[in-house]
Amino acid sequence: MGIKIDTLPPALRAQVEAKLRAEDKRRLASSPVDAHRIAQDAQDAPGCTQTRPEASGRDTCAVARKRQPNKTESRYAAEMLRGLDARYEAVTFRLSNGHRYTPDWVVFDSAGRLLSCHEVKGAYRFHSHGRARLAFDQASVEFPGITWFWATLTSHGWERRKS
Repeated sequence: MGIKIDTLPPALRAQVEAKLRAEDKRRLASSPVDAHRIAQDAQDAPGCTQTRPEASGRDTCAVARKRQPNKTESRYAAEMLRGLDARYEAVTFRLSNGHRYTPDWVVFDSAGRLLSCHEVKGAYRFHSHGRARLAFDQASVEFPGITWFWATLTSHGWERRKS
């Protein structure tokens, strides 16, 4: 259990804050490239309009970008959820086992009530497929008032299973 710095007496609090500042300076001084990047990210953060690709080609902008559906998920929405109020990764469920689960598509009715959740998978099974199925099954058990769909793209079209 940690101690909140606000609960410390003023003299001890000043000592702790000074030590933390010294550690931050030492860490930044040991890696000037990181210090420059952190300072630059802080300048870029408000609008996040300017990005600087690193050697790895990854974006270093400090602001998280909204996730977009992949091609399979987009195809599912276009073919199966056309005309519905479907939102991509709109809700995250906190499960009783301590994990979280975010379905790919969430469908709402006109009053804004959650109707159904859809998990979309392609034909190729990645290593994360099993973990996603476990979380999906757990969420469908814990939230029975919601209709749950597991959709897999096969060579014959969409295979949907209702939970």
